[in-house]
This record gives sequence, structure tokens and C-alpha cells, in this order.
Amino acid sequence: MSVEDVAAATRIRATLVRSIEDDDFTHCGGAAYARGHIKSIAAVVGADGPGLVASYDARFGDPTPKLNAAPLPTFTPPPETRRPTARWASVAVAVLAVAAVFFGLSWVLGRGQAGTKVTAEPTPTASRTSAAPPTTAPATSTPAPTTAKPTPNGVTLQIRASAGDSWLLVTASSGSPVYSGLLSNGQQMEFKDGRSLTVKFGNSRAVTLALNGADVGAPKCQSIVCTVQFLPPKATAG
Repeated sequence: MSVEDVAAATRIRATLVRSIEDDDFTHCGGAAYARGHIKSIAAVVGADGPGLVASYDARFGDPTPKLNAAPLPTFTPPPETRRPTARWASVAVAVLAVAAVFFGLSWVLGRGQAGTKVTAEPTPTASRTSAAPPTTAPATSTPAPTTAKPTPNGVTLQIRASAGDSWLLVTASSGSPVYSGLLSNGQQMEFKDGRSLTVKFGNSRAVTLALNGADVGAPKCQSIVCTVQFLPPKATAG
């Protein structure tokens, strides 16, 4: 067999096979690997594997360690130590006995006290005479004359969407816009100005108004989309 045939059969590199044939075992990785390679090569070429391994050990002074057959030393168990006798069990039994006696006496005394009824005699109450407070006639006060409330200055306008949504554009007396947006159904808003307020309604039929605290109903408009100017109410003569 060629070196390549032996390498293919044993799966050992061809260079390593040549080194082993030249008695160079430095590339085997150790004595254990060298013995294994020798056995594998011997099995392929039909040589005496154990004899070649023995020759390797004799030449290179690395014999296979032998097992030590000396008997093991006898093991002597340590002397058994007696555990200290637990005294807690007896103490616990005594405590339970005392507790049982205590609760038994408490139960007996409780039943004896429960059987006796204590009746308390009613204490005579002395009749109390209290003089009735002198009746005094209520003082009559002359009602103050009512004066008419002055009409508030300016315009206070409350707008409530009671029948749907409505778009609003509120302008102050100075011409600057105060509010521009949607007034949702059920929502109420209040606007104030010292002179007047101008409101453009996107859905005049869906809103109701209150001017300076007085309900005025829906805006007086001919169409759904309209613009109304609100002025302070005229002062009434007192």
C-alpha cells in the first residue's frame, strides 16, 4: 500500500504517516495520539498493533501508566454523637395544659355571669317646672321702598344652540372680530361689549338669545343666514 492509501484508510495525514515511518512522533500531539496512530496503521497494513505500541513505549520511555491495585484504606466512620434531648416538647405540652385550664375556667365563669340578670330600678325624676319665656310681639319693620334696578351699561348677549348647530361670527363695536366658529347643539356662549355687538348667524333658526339677561327668542331674521346688530336696551323711567 502507498502512503496515500494508508492515509485515506486511516484518515491520518500523509505527512504524519511518513513521519511515523521515520520514527518521528513529534507531530502526533502526544504519546496517547501516537499510540492511536500506530494501532490504526497496523490494523490497515495487517501488522501487530500491540507489539508496535510496546516497542514505541520501550524506545521512547513513555509507557502506559498501570493501575494501582493496592487496596484502599479502610474507612472508619466517626463515633456517633448523641443529639441533646430536646426539652421544648415538654415545655410546649405544659404551656398547652395551662392554657386549656385557663380557657376552661373562663368559659365556666362566663356562663355563670350570663345566667344572672341585673335589673336596674328606674330613678324617680323630679318634676321640672320651667317658666315659659315671656312672649314678645315680633317687631314690625317698615319695608324699604323698592327702587328700580338701573339698566346695565353695554351689551351682554347670550347665544344658545337649542335646535341644532350654527356657525357664528361675532364682531365688537370697534369692528374687530370677537369669535368665529361653530356653536354645537346644546352649547351656550356669552359675549359682552360696551356699545354694541354684531352677530352673523349661519343657522339663525337653531339659536335662541338673551340680551342683558332678558330672553328675546330667536334672531329676527328673514333668512337662515343673517346678520343682526344688538344695542343696549333703552333705560325705562323709574
